[in-house]
Amino acid sequence: MRSRKSALKPYGRNKAPTGGWLPFTLYFVCLILLIFSRLENNQIRVMRGLFADLVSPVLQAASQPAIYARRSKEQLVDYLDLFHELDRLKEENQKMKHWKWQAQRYERRLTHMRKLLRAVEEPALKYATGHVIADARGPFARSVLINIGRTQGSREGYAVINGDGFVGRVVHSGSNASRAILVNDLNSRIPVLVGPAAVRAVLVGDNSANPRLEFVPNSAAVFKGDEVSTSGHGGLLPRGLQIGVIVPGANKGFRVQPHATLSELEYVSVLFFDSPVVVAREAPPPGKKKSVSARNKTLQSKDEQGRNKRHAKARTRSRAR
Repeated sequence: MRSRKSALKPYGRNKAPTGGWLPFTLYFVCLILLIFSRLENNQIRVMRGLFADLVSPVLQAASQPAIYARRSKEQLVDYLDLFHELDRLKEENQKMKHWKWQAQRYERRLTHMRKLLRAVEEPALKYATGHVIADARGPFARSVLINIGRTQGSREGYAVINGDGFVGRVVHSGSNASRAILVNDLNSRIPVLVGPAAVRAVLVGDNSANPRLEFVPNSAAVFKGDEVSTSGHGGLLPRGLQIGVIVPGANKGFRVQPHATLSELEYVSVLFFDSPVVVAREAPPPGKKKSVSARNKTLQSKDEQGRNKRHAKARTRSRAR
């Protein structure tokens, strides 16, 4: 036993501790590389570029399995979601078929009722579409300049809409451009209908994002979320143009949140709605002006002749006296 222990002891003492040198060597190499990375030297830059060129193919090849795995996972998730999407589309298709059948039935009934009542069809409104070339926003103005003028058919009082609904009306029309005030402008007054009960009110702009609703009857049933549309009262605007929805305001009042984003208007359309109010605002044709002026001249000449005769009679009377 003693001989074995004595034989093992010298072997254990002569064993070199190689495990402690490896971390120290790695730390030293990292320190050297860190120092070299901070040195601004052309040779070091060239060596760094060569090292990057050598390592990049290896890193790219090593990253391919991870990329393929991620893509495969995404494709698998999309494939599993397709079953739920297919079921949803089938259910939605069945509902759309039901509503299509209901719409066709009501359309046939409406056509039959129109024939019985001999109702006159409302003519379709013509329009011109252009883009906003200037946006005048300030503390006292909410208006836009549109590249649609009298040459394209625009007139004062015409309604201006976009894909979301009514946004304003034309107040000045030039030859190739028109200015329109928005519904939230301080000078805007729009007669509207509110909710399914078609409550009459007036939409008044005050240069805020949401114009306020005024002249609402006390007994009117107006609730949050009710749709607001133009009433066509007065014949200035067509009836039924959607504006926005009711939102609560201060002091138990109501305000209207427009469907359209008035601060980000880009493309708008001008509706050619020739109401009696708009036609009356237009100047008469040149021929009618001349005829009216000639008639006025003849009337004025007759009045002057009668006045001269009266003056002559008065003079003769005074002389006879």
